[in-house]
Amino acid sequence: MARPAQPQVHAHAEDVAGRADSRWLRLQELIREYSLKTGAFTLSSGAQSTYLFQLRQTTLLPEGAALIGGIIVEYMKRLEIASIGGLEMGAVPIVAAVAAMSHLKDYPVGAFFVRKEQKAHGARERIDGHLRQGEVLMVDDVATTGGSILKAIEGMMSECPQARVHRALVVVDREEGAAENLGRHGIKLAAILKRSDFPGIL
Repeated sequence: MARPAQPQVHAHAEDVAGRADSRWLRLQELIREYSLKTGAFTLSSGAQSTYLFQLRQTTLLPEGAALIGGIIVEYMKRLEIASIGGLEMGAVPIVAAVAAMSHLKDYPVGAFFVRKEQKAHGARERIDGHLRQGEVLMVDDVATTGGSILKAIEGMMSECPQARVHRALVVVDREEGAAENLGRHGIKLAAILKRSDFPGIL
């Protein structure tokens, strides 16, 4: 007997900041100036692309880090999320920026990153930093399929099975299936910016 068809998931990333927010507009400018590249690229998902968001050129920029950190802290406070984490390396500058800004905004959060592989020495842990009990916001710089976010969750759960992730957030969503893929795992994706916010790229 054939199995019933799985329901189709039609999802779009939730907007984190309004387009009228001056921080959003400035971040868009910084990403266009420092991080948006055109050419022939192979993405982490293995797909080929004619454009690339090289986000570490923005997330490691002092102004970019402050803008991103402030926006994400406000999002976490609004939803009462206690911890933030992500997979090395793309998420590390974001997590660090949020940790610093959360102190300045009087909403200190637990901040950690997940190693791609277990350390071969020392405590041999996969999680480094501070993971609190409660809800976790998993972040990344760019989302294509959402695979890096799922890998981070898998690594976190291997050491902290009691942790829970219902939301993920990226600086830029390439709008190529990440929201749908994460939605199938019960995770809602949010994005500060999307590919469609950069008209003119293919």
